[in-house]
Amino acid sequence: MSRIGIIAALGVLALALAFSARSGPETAAERVDRISADLRCPVCQGLSARDSPSETARDMRNMVALRVAAGATDDAIRDEFRAAYGDWVMLQPPLLAPTGLVWLAPLVLVGGGLAWALRYARQASPVAPALVSDDAAVATLRERVATAEAEDR
Repeated sequence: MSRIGIIAALGVLALALAFSARSGPETAAERVDRISADLRCPVCQGLSARDSPSETARDMRNMVALRVAAGATDDAIRDEFRAAYGDWVMLQPPLLAPTGLVWLAPLVLVGGGLAWALRYARQASPVAPALVSDDAAVATLRERVATAEAEDR
């Protein structure tokens, strides 16, 4: 009976933890923060609009807040910034856009280099020297060496 009680208590504890870890609905401020984190600051260029202290980034955050308050969807807000700045404004640009090729080019170059190296390694494999078993050929070589040594003296 005590095992069943322990298992039941652990089950109740697990359910309570799962229920308390459940996140509530996202607030407008959290949504503005999340969307601003995806946008690149045009002035700082290395920071998101959320993290940048520039006035331009502050204006971008305010614009996002206005759009969220007006009920615009996340995609509509992002599309508005893409229309104004291009795909560059997104910190993670879409891979299917022309800018996505810039992200894929290094992978293609590395893959091509590996393919070339493998092909070169297979072609340049060392060939085992042919064994000379013919006594006449050995004798001819010895004569040539002896003649060359005699000429050098």
